[in-house]
Order: sequence, then structure tokens, then C-alpha cells
Amino acid sequence: MPLSPLKRLLTSDPGQPDGPDSLLIDGREVPVRYRGNAQARRIIMRMEKDGQGIVLTVPPGTGAQAAHEFARSQAAWIWQRLASEEQIQQAEILVGRSITIRDTEHVIETASGRGVPVHIRDLPSPRLMVRGDAEHMRRRITDFLKREARSDLQKASRGYADAMQVDFARLSVRDTTSRWGSCSSSGTLSYSWRLIMAPPNVLDYVCAHEVAHIEQMNHGPEFWELVYRHCPHTDFARNWLKREGHTLHKLPI
Repeated sequence: MPLSPLKRLLTSDPGQPDGPDSLLIDGREVPVRYRGNAQARRIIMRMEKDGQGIVLTVPPGTGAQAAHEFARSQAAWIWQRLASEEQIQQAEILVGRSITIRDTEHVIETASGRGVPVHIRDLPSPRLMVRGDAEHMRRRITDFLKREARSDLQKASRGYADAMQVDFARLSVRDTTSRWGSCSSSGTLSYSWRLIMAPPNVLDYVCAHEVAHIEQMNHGPEFWELVYRHCPHTDFARNWLKREGHTLHKLPI
């Protein structure tokens, strides 16, 4: 008498699938492996150790096809976990690469133990040390750079506002692609956080430029006279942004 599908599942090699061997999620084939377990009370799903597929543990009385349908209903969860594995691979690519912070190259390295998630180590050579799970590396580095950028931008903007005897309403930091900074009619200053990766004189000039707009909402002669009077390295910064500004969007973050 031939074995039923469930008996075949329970008596065969757990590493051999007894149902559809893959699941199609958003155009990507995800390998599926089945395991029979007489003690299981429900279908249990977990990721393979390599993160490239799923394992379905099937209880008595449940066929492999039903387990496969259960997995299909959990496609969103599977996709999120697969994306996480891709982030780990991306993080591995980041380690050992260099990122420029305030015109100084820092090699990205992982750090062990407890402490702040990201910090700069200057000796024996500049390093950007990152703690925590690999899949969070890119986000942690970006968050760190945004905090550093906000600190530098706030300090420079406040300095120029005091010097020009104006005030701004608030300051925001974004990841803009069309401009490095802006000033609204209400006095809100907005900057690209990627300026933290430019030479400090460049970040400083952008702050001078935007704060000057609080007084002169144009690019007329009076505006430029105000900028040049307070920011003597304006020409250097403007030329650098024209030549090198695009490179800030090509860095690994």
C-alpha cells in the first residue's frame, strides 16, 4: 500500500522537499524546504540559516501543500526577512570602505562591546566605528552623519545670524538632491545633511548663503555683498560645489 503524502513527509529525509520547492514573492523565487514533526501542533515557518529560503515544519494531519499555502499567506513577513539579509550583505560591502567626514577620509569598521552605536576614532588613523547588528549599519551611519551635520549647521547658522543681526525660525536637515540649502520666507533654514562630508569651509559658506537670504530674499548685488563680507571663502566653496558637489551623492551611504 503506497504511503500517504504525510507519511512520506514524516519518514523521508527532512532535507528533501515533499511539496512545491519554491515560493514566488514579488518576482523572486524563494526556496522552500519541508520538515515533518510528530510533536508539532501547528505549521512553523523559519528562515534558512543563510537567509535565502524558508523551512516549513509540518504537524501530523497537515499536508505539504497546506504548509506551502500558509507560507504564501506570510509573503510579506518572508520578504522583510529576505530584505534584511540583503542589508547584511550591503553592510559587509561597507566595512573597509572609506567615507569622507569634514574633508577627512574615515575607514568604516565594526566595533564590539557596549557603547555609542557610531563614533569616530582618530588614532592611529581616522576610523568610523559602528556597533550593532550588520543589517542596521547603513542606517546607524546615516543617523550619525545627520546628527553631526545638524550640530555643525546649527553652530554655523547661529554664528552668521548673530553676525548679520538676523534670526531664523528653525533649522531642518534633509537629504535633498537639487540644492544644498534653502531659506523660506518664514525664516526656516533647510540643509542637506551630506554637507558634513564636504570641506568645513563649504558647509560654512552654505550657512552664510542661506542666513543672508533672511535679510535679502534674492541674489542681487546687496545679497552677494552681504555674503562676501561675512564669508571670505565664498569663491572657494562655490567652485568646490560646482566641481565636486555631485560626489557627495556617490559615497557609500
